[in-house]
Amino acid sequence: MPLRTWLVVLLVVVSGLGLAVSSLAVSSIMRDVLYSRVDDELQDATQTWAREVSSDSFQGDYSKRPPTEYVVMFYTPDGSLHYTGPSTSTPDASNLYIGAGPTTVGSLENDRQWRAVATEENGVITVVAKDLTTENAILKGLAVVQVLIVALVLAVIAAAGYWFIRRALRPLRVVEKTASDIAAGDLDKRVPEWPLHTEVGQLSAALNVMLGQLQQSVISAQDKEEQMRRFVGDASHELRTPLTSLHGYTELYRSGATSDVDMVFSKIDSESKRMSLLVEDLLALTRAEGSRLDKRRVDMLELSLSAGSSARAAFPNREITVVNDTQSIPVVEGDPDRLHQILLNLITNGLRHGGPQAKVTLRLRKEGGDVLIDVRDDGKGMSAQDAAHIFERFYRADSSRTRDTGGSGLGLAIVKSLVEQHGGSISVTSKPGEGSTFTVRLPALESESD
Repeated sequence: MPLRTWLVVLLVVVSGLGLAVSSLAVSSIMRDVLYSRVDDELQDATQTWAREVSSDSFQGDYSKRPPTEYVVMFYTPDGSLHYTGPSTSTPDASNLYIGAGPTTVGSLENDRQWRAVATEENGVITVVAKDLTTENAILKGLAVVQVLIVALVLAVIAAAGYWFIRRALRPLRVVEKTASDIAAGDLDKRVPEWPLHTEVGQLSAALNVMLGQLQQSVISAQDKEEQMRRFVGDASHELRTPLTSLHGYTELYRSGATSDVDMVFSKIDSESKRMSLLVEDLLALTRAEGSRLDKRRVDMLELSLSAGSSARAAFPNREITVVNDTQSIPVVEGDPDRLHQILLNLITNGLRHGGPQAKVTLRLRKEGGDVLIDVRDDGKGMSAQDAAHIFERFYRADSSRTRDTGGSGLGLAIVKSLVEQHGGSISVTSKPGEGSTFTVRLPALESESD
């Protein structure tokens, strides 16, 4: 059963119970009022006209009779009963107590009800009774009217309740439709905003927050899936070139088109090394994105000097300078091996692609609560378009140059992944002919000497 129907039924049932109790209370009060008035009349009759009726009856004068709805009965000491009144029905006085208050009794002949009181004087018991037909008719009419009123009121309550409940639940239907639209693929759909002091407003606000988070999760999942497809496609493309070369040279030698064995083996060895480098870079990127870091306190000045020393060993004739502008010891929390890999990759990148005369400078500085390491080369630089994509996997500013030098296009992607694992960020500024500056930002720790 729909919620609105349940609410209407509940409203009608509760209202019906309330009206029923109210009707019973009104009927009870009305009955007490009517019977109280009859009791007052009976008590008054025993002190006034019932005495006269009694006196006249014993004198044999029956011309005087009680009022139409009354009867008077006299029980004499000898046990005889004298009855006077217009009614032919006789009240059942067997349960009356002399001197007690008025009591409701039945009739000896039929189901008529009486209100009767008994008194005794000079040995004569006088019973005055009033017919309750009129009062019972009033009470019955009142009950019928109340039933009709209750039925009419319940019908009005049901109709009005259905309208108001339907109106009150309209936002839920909007929420339902919004959910259906989202399920159909409209991820930008949102629930209308209602006042926050209402339950529906709070529900809509919570749903919109949840829908926003779900949309971001879906978009993120789609982006990751697209990145994975692109990554697999790029990796496959990069591996296809050396594999094609390997296959071509082996077929060339097998078919007898060349007898230069040294040349064939040299080409095969070169392409094998290129494939090995690509596979190693792919594994390095996978480890960078999925491995745990062995974090500890790291002195970035000492680490920068170590990375510069390692780079000088690989490029003995190139100039690599480390400058500390922090005025203190720059300490961060991180994995020293991974941080060394980051700096060494950036230095190597600047020396390889900046040109044969390029120099690299590592400058350490502090900004706010972060340690910044600027790795600057004064080489060829790159365009703004290349700088915007330089951290993407397999992206090459100069593909022909990179292939000749054996690069895979994954080095800076690995660096970016490692920096982000340390809770930091990396950016680049560059202009053609003026060199490039890579800035690594890492959260700083207070050194013991600070």
